Amino acid sequence: MIYDIAIIGGGPAGLAAAITAIAQNCSVIVFDAHGFSPRLRSVKKVSNYMGIPDISGTELMDKFVDHARKMEIEIIEEKVISLQEGDDIFTIGTPSGIYSANAVLLATGISRSELIPGEKEFLGRGVSYCAKVDAEKYKGKKVVAISTVPNAMDEIDCLAEHCEEVYFFPRYENVVPPKHKNVKVITDEPIDINGTDKVTGLHTNNDYYAVSGVFMFRASDPLNSFLPGLQMRGKSVLVDDQAQTNIEGVFAGGDCTGQPWQVNRAAGQGQKAALSAIKYLSRRDIKFNDRSVTWGNE
Repeated sequence: MIYDIAIIGGGPAGLAAAITAIAQNCSVIVFDAHGFSPRLRSVKKVSNYMGIPDISGTELMDKFVDHARKMEIEIIEEKVISLQEGDDIFTIGTPSGIYSANAVLLATGISRSELIPGEKEFLGRGVSYCAKVDAEKYKGKKVVAISTVPNAMDEIDCLAEHCEEVYFFPRYENVVPPKHKNVKVITDEPIDINGTDKVTGLHTNNDYYAVSGVFMFRASDPLNSFLPGLQMRGKSVLVDDQAQTNIEGVFAGGDCTGQPWQVNRAAGQGQKAALSAIKYLSRRDIKFNDRSVTWGNE
């Protein structure tokens, strides 16, 4: 199936976009791998969301998710690890599936992550974001695994089962000792990834590791890590007044497009981006996959 719109991110912007699009009879798929806006869920009290005063961030986000599920929006709770353009169709890859869509809407929130020098240049040539997909390519070889989150241990275990040795760089506190003997925990700071036509090693502040691959595990990756042509403004996605990015068919809304970082703004921008995506599909004379709902069209 080719979806009308694929939405990457399940926070206020992403779910507002999905609800708007499905109410217009579009087929929509949402990707979220982080529990639906951990940033909003960390807020103890939201006082400025119109009509719902003094609610916790978790309660408000749960209402958004419940609304989306009641409208039978398809949600894939997996990380997007690849996004490719081709013949007016976008192909979205997760660790367990491949999906296609006529338009893409980015609603990933704020990425606080910085790319390591060499990461972007060697993406697909030794740099990977998913062990479950790529570990077999490094069978019997040495690799580096860099993680900024503690919930990537399944990925580390997967690497250990395929690779000769895994140099594990945890960039967080309270590290749980790995259960595989071929995983070596390194406390040095990774400095840069290097190679020629493919990865050959990693420099740290104290040493050098000759490896065939580098795996990065973060809560969220910089958007231009899996969509290299995307134009950024600092850490924010650059959009025009119609929420269109520099890539035809790719739209963006919410915190990923810059400040102010507010729930009201994020939801409104998600809706705006969805309406712009719908206009784009209409200009291409794409007939929507009918997903009409009893809530009716606005």
